[in-house]
Amino acid sequence: MGLAMFRELAADPAAGVRIAHGIEVSRGTPGADDTPPAWLTELDGYHPCQPAELPAGFTSGWRYSAPLVHMPTYLGYLQARFESADGKIETGTVSSLLETARDCGARAVVNCAGVGARHLVPDPAMTPVRGQVVVAANPGISEFFIGAGDESAELIYLFPHGDTVVLGGTEAVGDWNLEPVPAVADRILRDCAAVEPRLRAAQVLAHRVGLRPVRPTVRLEAEPASAAGDGPLILHNYGHGGGGVTLSWGCARDIAGLLAN
Repeated sequence: MGLAMFRELAADPAAGVRIAHGIEVSRGTPGADDTPPAWLTELDGYHPCQPAELPAGFTSGWRYSAPLVHMPTYLGYLQARFESADGKIETGTVSSLLETARDCGARAVVNCAGVGARHLVPDPAMTPVRGQVVVAANPGISEFFIGAGDESAELIYLFPHGDTVVLGGTEAVGDWNLEPVPAVADRILRDCAAVEPRLRAAQVLAHRVGLRPVRPTVRLEAEPASAAGDGPLILHNYGHGGGGVTLSWGCARDIAGLLAN
């Protein structure tokens, strides 16, 4: 469902979604990844990379087209849609889902707390996987690049968004630090410049950090009704790891189905 929705949103300039072209590559034994993964067969124009397309250190990869989302624009678009449907956004501290629902007089509450669910629910299965990126002025890059991390090297990616390009990345399991680490930023810039030399003199515009909400499985379910049967409905939708955008529309549909029952 998500792929179909993002293809549809790509037709709306306000959504911050476009169909982009690029490559995803890996290290290891040449020819070991000749069979495309199942998810790749859902995308357009996929075919193996030619040897000349592979940066040094990478042995195989795939070229394909996929929706690329500029998150600040996309989140603003979603907020505008929500508010146009009479939705209201309030901020505050929540320590109990049940008490908050009762205080607000809500018939139901959907818990989308992400990694915060570890303490809010609480759910000890939730683990943060820290990601740090560098936002730089785009020196003319038009295609995305993803270099999978392994035991020998870190994850590398370049996502161009018009005048800017997002450079990454990191996958630090169990790290709650939300402050950019200068040494990590330097490593990201160095690795990305090795892939794309035009980035060697790129102007750094911003540093960003986020925590991927990783769990063995996504939790998408309703809590059992209370013994009295008169409490608000508590629904959980968290634990999407690094696939939150990909899974968002399908999970939202499933939550809406639970609310309707």
